[in-house]
Amino acid sequence: MQRNPLDNKIIYKDCETIYLNTDKIDRLKNKNIFITGAAGMLASYFTYYLCFLNEKYQMGINIYAGIRKQEKAIKIFGNICNREYFHIVNDNVINPVNSDVKYDFIVHAASLASPQYYGSNPVEVITPNILGTYQLLEYARENHIEGMLFFSSGSIYGDGDNLTVTDENSLGHLDYLKFGNMYGESKQCGEMLCKAFSHEYGVHVNCARIYHTYAPTMDIKNDTRVFSEFVKNMVYGEDIVMKSDGTSKRAFCYITDAVEAFIKILLSEENGECYNMGNPNEFISIRQLAETFCSLSDDDCKVIIQRREDKGYSAATAVSQNFSVQKLKKLGWIPKVGVKEGFRRCIQYQKSLL
Repeated sequence: MQRNPLDNKIIYKDCETIYLNTDKIDRLKNKNIFITGAAGMLASYFTYYLCFLNEKYQMGINIYAGIRKQEKAIKIFGNICNREYFHIVNDNVINPVNSDVKYDFIVHAASLASPQYYGSNPVEVITPNILGTYQLLEYARENHIEGMLFFSSGSIYGDGDNLTVTDENSLGHLDYLKFGNMYGESKQCGEMLCKAFSHEYGVHVNCARIYHTYAPTMDIKNDTRVFSEFVKNMVYGEDIVMKSDGTSKRAFCYITDAVEAFIKILLSEENGECYNMGNPNEFISIRQLAETFCSLSDDDCKVIIQRREDKGYSAATAVSQNFSVQKLKKLGWIPKVGVKEGFRRCIQYQKSLL
């Protein structure tokens, strides 16, 4: 079995950084926390942080990690899987929650977020965001849990036509019959369910509208998102291969900033709210991102434009405007890590796996 991922210097240092920038953590002490989709890039880092709290600060958190395949759990969490506090839940999130344990908090992160699935597996993209969200909210209502966090997406804004800076009250255009928009549309529906359960039943639930967020543990072999492919190019000493004209802009957020935001939203006293979560300070074009990667290379790196051949890839309609995080800042959150430093850590981590 693999070693404890917290033995990795980058992951451990990131967890220390998160700890120094979050408060109210004592509310999680000795609690039962269920994380759906815990094997995903963002949710696994959130889970690493909970493990860190247990192993360094003896928080006594019982972690219930929703991972449907045992081998995947072992690959991502290594010998943490043997800890008394760590429990693998392999139920399908679209089914009613089947647990003898009363969860205190739920983080619903189960979702196929990569555009490579939008055209090839649209049903599997949609159902966790709608059916899964409903089942978890029903459990939350019946068991009076302390709080739930739904991983939504900035994709809910669609193309952002006529918007200048997108805040949580903005409405963009989203063609719900376009495969690339099924992800954003299903996230919208998930948010609506959260709002409805909060309003009608008093369930304490908030939503994080996540923009492009990245972590060292990204799956560079299978994830076809642009930042993952660029990291792969760097790890293997290749030129940067750009599969578009590079003019589209995205706001790239490093995982430590994201986990800090998730903690603050989960533990917020506000209820039924949605928060933009991303780093608007790093709102750059794909071309600029490619050039940033080249600046991190020790070799003679250049940018190459290549047509994408993946027929299953169906890109979501992207908001071309920047967005506001003022609402999240009112919870005491500030993004701190820029793309150069964040992706430097990602490349360093991925190279350590070779």
